[in-house]
Amino acid sequence: MKTRRIRRSRWPFGILLVSLLIICYTCTNKQSPNSPSDENNLSETPALTAFSDSLITAFSSENEDDVLALVRSEYRATCDAELNGTRNTMTAVAQALKKRQLLFANALYAEYKVSIDGTEFRIAYSNCGDGHWQLIRF
Repeated sequence: MKTRRIRRSRWPFGILLVSLLIICYTCTNKQSPNSPSDENNLSETPALTAFSDSLITAFSSENEDDVLALVRSEYRATCDAELNGTRNTMTAVAQALKKRQLLFANALYAEYKVSIDGTEFRIAYSNCGDGHWQLIRF
């Protein structure tokens, strides 16, 4: 009798083991909806391209007020402090923006990688759903 009782208790364990193996075999990171795809098929929308062009123009002008007009209001004070005395580097930022590489973009957020003097930086844009893009990080 003891052997039958042991054999009966193996069935739930066996079913559990087979279920876990099936789950592990069929679920991979590439099929996960929350992981970014390995393919780099990101493309800029016309609105993002237009905003990037306006940023290039603002940084090329070396006018802090032009740049701050494109910065989200919550970040203006911080960016104003960062821009003080950086007229020489504003042109470098404009040149880097011309060679930007899109890392991520969706309807509300876009992030780019730029390189200035061999150092990589991230620049991010935000959209509150109104179609108006603003700079939030540079």
